[in-house]
Amino acid sequence: MPELAGGYETPLPVARPAGLRSRRAKTGIELWRVEATHPSKWTWTGFARPRYRFDPASGSFRTRYAATQLVGAFRERYRPTGFVIPGDHIDHHLVRLVATRPLRLLDLRTERNLDALQVDDQISSGQHPAVWATCHQLADASRAWWSDLDAMAYRSRTTPESSVNYALFGSDAFALHSWPLGSRSDILAELVLHQYFTIGWDLETA
Repeated sequence: MPELAGGYETPLPVARPAGLRSRRAKTGIELWRVEATHPSKWTWTGFARPRYRFDPASGSFRTRYAATQLVGAFRERYRPTGFVIPGDHIDHHLVRLVATRPLRLLDLRTERNLDALQVDDQISSGQHPAVWATCHQLADASRAWWSDLDAMAYRSRTTPESSVNYALFGSDAFALHSWPLGSRSDILAELVLHQYFTIGWDLETA
């Protein structure tokens, strides 16, 4: 297992670290997400215990995850299943999020921000429990450091060269468009042909 940087061994400071910078993402940026719940029913109530990388340790809010590329969203969502989309996901939802205003981001892909936090690229993809604990702390801390923070940007495990992952803290900054997975046979066929996905239903009859 990779050696841990010092920032994973100590709690994050209350005050924002010197040199840590947010940035703005432009209006119109497009993100993609695949999930069971239609966006009209999304809530932002947190989990009692963190489940995913940038869920807050406090459980005081919900984090949702999206990718800048359509394929990236599917690869992140279905990597644990070996890129198999189960048959009972036919009624799940493909969601496109389009930013209606500039977004304030904490970008965890920059050397400057990694150095300020005294961490390394494991913050984006590492599986060590100490790394995950720091990620959970960072979700809470970053929103305290910037009251208007919309998201954190971090490196994708599955598409690092083509897509960026976003940990979102709300959807107010986005216009949302949604399709049932079963209605997008065009996209699913591309995933089968070019991304080696397996679909758990017959695309010709869906």
